[in-house]
Amino acid sequence: MPSYTTRYLTKDEYEGWDELVSQSPASSIFDTTSWLNALSSVLNSDIRILGVFNKEELIGGVAFNAIKRFGFKIAKIPPMSFFNSCHYIQSDTHHKDRLGRNIQDILMSITERLQNDFHYILLANHPKFKDIRGFIWKGWRQYILYSYRVPLNNIDLSLISASKRRQVKKAQKKMIVIEEIKDVVPVYDVIKDTYLRQGVECPLALNELSGIYERMGDNMMIYAAREHGNGDYKAVIIYVVDYRGQCVYNLLNGFKPDLPDTGANTLLIWEGIKLFKDKGFEYYDLGEAGRLSKANFKGEFYTDIVPYYLASKSNFLFSIAWHLSKGKIGRN
Repeated sequence: MPSYTTRYLTKDEYEGWDELVSQSPASSIFDTTSWLNALSSVLNSDIRILGVFNKEELIGGVAFNAIKRFGFKIAKIPPMSFFNSCHYIQSDTHHKDRLGRNIQDILMSITERLQNDFHYILLANHPKFKDIRGFIWKGWRQYILYSYRVPLNNIDLSLISASKRRQVKKAQKKMIVIEEIKDVVPVYDVIKDTYLRQGVECPLALNELSGIYERMGDNMMIYAAREHGNGDYKAVIIYVVDYRGQCVYNLLNGFKPDLPDTGANTLLIWEGIKLFKDKGFEYYDLGEAGRLSKANFKGEFYTDIVPYYLASKSNFLFSIAWHLSKGKIGRN
């Protein structure tokens, strides 16, 4: 293994990190300093970036949220982030064996440092980060999750399910209006109440969501649905827009449970798919589905089921605490 060194980046080195992320095969907006700084300033998250260096050159690394709980040091996926992938610069070689060794050397440098500094680590690698042997060789656990992505190149209304097509047409007949808004306040309760109906709290308070939205500028958009002539919003989606990656992420989606169903939420999603297709984006990411009902719903929009890897590592004492707390110690 080459003599790579690891250390945590200072703010002065963040420009170099953004350059690394932009060159990485696993590049996403969730690992850029604009996103990470927004989380740090608004949520007071302890965001850290571990860099891997070949002499003085930054060649790899990973960003994460550091927390401390009951004396245990934990490195986790930053709040509201789809991924916190490991990144690397591909070596200048056409030999697959050398390229593979270089990636694994960077990855093992990351794992060794994190294992030394933290009792528990959880990382979510981007779908394009597929070679996780470095985690396996270091005894990490691997889990496969699935993201539901609409490929936008050839999407057409005829490709979504018959039931969703009917809902789209129903909403259009009811004169449901889709519009972009520039303020979280009018739609926050719609999002919050959607979470409460599922028995969980909204992950962000109003001031937190507003703060992140304001800091992200053009990289966040809010679209909402209402009946024509009525200012009462029936559904809302907050997007994180990754221009470099040509992907838009459905960060938060809320709706009112109208009876009978007006189809407003389905129309809102469909109009978003059309909007970003027309803007030239490649993917519309509906995110992961933790329940079968959500998976079935997202699958009706002609989605590809895209696997990605979670990797975790815990030491012996943390494993005992995890089991005694039934996993609560590792939750946000």
